[in-house]
Amino acid sequence: MLFPNDEENSEALLNLLYKKNIKKAKIILLKGENGRKLVEKNLSKNNFNISVIECYKKSFKIISSLSIKQWRAYKINTLIITSGDVLKKLNEVIDVLNKNEWLFRCKIFVVGYRLAEIAKKIGWKDIIVCNYANNENLLKIIKKHN
Repeated sequence: MLFPNDEENSEALLNLLYKKNIKKAKIILLKGENGRKLVEKNLSKNNFNISVIECYKKSFKIISSLSIKQWRAYKINTLIITSGDVLKKLNEVIDVLNKNEWLFRCKIFVVGYRLAEIAKKIGWKDIIVCNYANNENLLKIIKKHN
């Protein structure tokens, strides 16, 4: 089993696989339904022996205006986001007033520069980039920045 040590994202995984030059190995890519196609497309294009298994499905909870009021009442001011889909969904479901008065004022921790760019385009200003998606590293960087 291989996984990148420097960053936990698709780009780092591709770099690792190209460095190891394991085109003859049988690679099984486990991913979410309708997930990013970056790894799959790149490995297929470069003749890696790859099989893809979609092993989970994202299901977004309905966010009510009551939930948003509660989050604001609890003075939630920091978010951890590990998916571009979550960034986009928050932008979709939260009304403009709450986005401008609360959501975009929250500090946001994202995993990787790709998510940071998405967050910036959507409207966040205080964006911290984490290289690792595991709890230990996320907590460490949050403590450092709060």
